[in-house]
Amino acid sequence: MQESELKAFIKENSPLIYEYINAEILKDIGVMSSSFFERLIDEYFSKEEKRVCTDNLTADTFGYYLITEILGESRQAFPFFRKDTLCLDNIFKEAKVYFNHVRFTIEKDTFNIYLVQTKAGVSSLDEEIIKYSKQFPIKTSGIKEFIVNYSFK
Repeated sequence: MQESELKAFIKENSPLIYEYINAEILKDIGVMSSSFFERLIDEYFSKEEKRVCTDNLTADTFGYYLITEILGESRQAFPFFRKDTLCLDNIFKEAKVYFNHVRFTIEKDTFNIYLVQTKAGVSSLDEEIIKYSKQFPIKTSGIKEFIVNYSFK
């Protein structure tokens, strides 16, 4: 999907894409706030060079790419994840480990979340340690059906 087509699709369906991301992509992970979703969209389309390869980018996979492109590269610190941004309580409850950063990646057909301990959190560390990771298969279909089903509610 070309970026101009994607922008038009998002503009037309933004509220439902937000709902889809929370209901399907983040279902077992957490919840994104609507204002944070809008901020991510603005950052994504204003970014000149994308870090994550967009060869497989479609309307269905956009949510994964959005999170990975904007949040994955910055390795967000633990306090960043709260109700007014992206709450990851389901992952944090499941992991039950000490960490200080969260990293998101896309590898082949999986969306990956890593809870990482860095040197900033423990000065005796020589390198970062992945304390917990979880992989989710990327859903490559379903958003258009979701939009059709929920646009009439």
